[in-house]
Amino acid sequence: MMACAKTPHPDVCITVLSAIPECRAGGDNPQLLAEHAIRSAAAIGAAAGTFAHAELDIVKDTDTWQCLDECAEDIEEAVSHLDDSEGDVDIAAKFRDVRLFMDVADRDTWSCEESCRDAPPSPVKATMLDKNEAFERFLRITRSLIEQAIGPVDAPTPEPATTTDSSP
Repeated sequence: MMACAKTPHPDVCITVLSAIPECRAGGDNPQLLAEHAIRSAAAIGAAAGTFAHAELDIVKDTDTWQCLDECAEDIEEAVSHLDDSEGDVDIAAKFRDVRLFMDVADRDTWSCEESCRDAPPSPVKATMLDKNEAFERFLRITRSLIEQAIGPVDAPTPEPATTTDSSP
């Protein structure tokens, strides 16, 4: 998977995407890898959100509860943008939508670490921060694969392939 080698975290990219049969069979198709990266990022984020919600019912500390609640809320918002893009007929439009969301999210000052700053050290806080970091790391991988598939933000979007009609 040469496309993974061009991402910020090639080892993570290869580990996650090589577990998907379509990615192994699809060779080094950046478009295919980007599609599966979007799905994988959504799954990683959903797992982080699920963890946070499960712990919300258990934690007694207000600062830890707030940490989990705010992290879950922001992660779930990101996942909703990824999920909204699934099933689009126009793959380039899907990629542009996800990339636009990621660009906006990058400019956002929120971070799970910031939300958890006042929470006391605990295994729950550490796990939440680890899950959030894994999600953010895979979002960076996804962005890189999208850029490989459709070009950087400033590049014109490639036109879809057209068939030529050879009839007279």
